[in-house]
Amino acid sequence: MDLINIPDFSFASPLAESVVRLERLRTQLKISQGSESPLLDELRRLFGHLSSVLSARIEGNRTTIVDALTATSAGNPTADDGIQEILNLEAASQFIDENVGEDFIFTEHFIRTLHTIAVDGLRREGDKTPGGYRTTHVGISQSAHTPPGPESVSADMHELVDFINQQTLPQNQLLQTAIAHHRFVWIHPFTNGNGRVARLLTYAMLIKQGFTSVSGYRALNPTIVFGADRNLYYEKLSEADNLNDQGIIQWCLYVLQGVERDIEHIIHLSDESKVLDDIYAPALERAHKADHITNSQIAVLLRVAELGVAKSGDVADLIPGSSATRSQFLKKLVSQNLLIREEGTRKYQVCLSNLLAIYVVRQLDNLGMLPEILKD
Repeated sequence: MDLINIPDFSFASPLAESVVRLERLRTQLKISQGSESPLLDELRRLFGHLSSVLSARIEGNRTTIVDALTATSAGNPTADDGIQEILNLEAASQFIDENVGEDFIFTEHFIRTLHTIAVDGLRREGDKTPGGYRTTHVGISQSAHTPPGPESVSADMHELVDFINQQTLPQNQLLQTAIAHHRFVWIHPFTNGNGRVARLLTYAMLIKQGFTSVSGYRALNPTIVFGADRNLYYEKLSEADNLNDQGIIQWCLYVLQGVERDIEHIIHLSDESKVLDDIYAPALERAHKADHITNSQIAVLLRVAELGVAKSGDVADLIPGSSATRSQFLKKLVSQNLLIREEGTRKYQVCLSNLLAIYVVRQLDNLGMLPEILKD
């Protein structure tokens, strides 16, 4: 395999311009003043679920968003391969969140563990040797590239991990991540599940490089970038398969331009007032038009969202009657999973692990924040 490196490119090139813009956006992401709140935390959780659904869809999984959100919210494995695949991706993302930081050192063992989690219990999309490098020749669907033989996989992966762990200038970090993603798919170290693991590995690299939001959203998730146009994703990967500088540069430009769009969305979603006005309130109206919630419930849910954490007395002016009447009203919202009551308290927070989630998803789509592949 050719030595892995970051190709030279002109300072006046589109790639250089994208690098400069991204460094500015990364700074903006770091200093974003969006406060942490239950509403933002719920939206972050929902986006995490959507990212897992999207990664599975890139591989052809057609589980509906409604079924996927129901399953991932419940967290219960089922016999359905499509649901299990999404649950596995959720578990792998959580494993990354719990283990990767800015001082993290990548290892082949870590990558093998991601593969083990990603294919666990799957029949159609599984692997007979979870965590084990392939011992046979393989092909790649939608690609003319023939991966290297099994005899060179171990050495190729060793070289890739060395490249991933190289210290590089901040402005080159995203280029390093983009190149590592392509080279991983090019090597195709596992019999199955390579695309899923490549996106998980890219996500882990973004966390190490500090591409996180103060609002608590997962780092820039590569599934959003790659899933915007599945065919274009495979096309750009293929262009880089001959490993020449021009193909690698075009692949990096594709990745960086997608990351730019994603950062802009994350900054928008880190502003609590914008989330409330542009996403949550319109989603409530959508649910009302579908006769799923009442105007009174909308008023209470908006008040709780604005306050972050609310007590019964905070909504007394919105619910006529006695304190017992208010308690019953709030209890119903809790039973519908529209509110969460903190255990052992009388404090309430908003919740999106419910029927409202699909209306939030539709509103995100209306704002152009979801890729085409997520449209059912």
